[in-house]
Amino acid sequence: MNTPDMWEYQVELLTRHTQKLTSQVWEMEGRLVYLEGVMATLLEALKEGGVIVEADENDPDTPTYEV
Repeated sequence: MNTPDMWEYQVELLTRHTQKLTSQVWEMEGRLVYLEGVMATLLEALKEGGVIVEADENDPDTPTYEV
């Protein structure tokens, strides 16, 4: 195998690997978007159901969380 063929083979391997990584990143991005939607829906449902309530500023014992 001569040097140009060896370089071409290496470039092909790197190209395939990069395409696979790019595909995996796109798939992961789609999963994250889905997960964000699920979390937003869950938080909205918990708030509408009364599980999550607004903090009472007059009661110092009320637990509050910063987001």
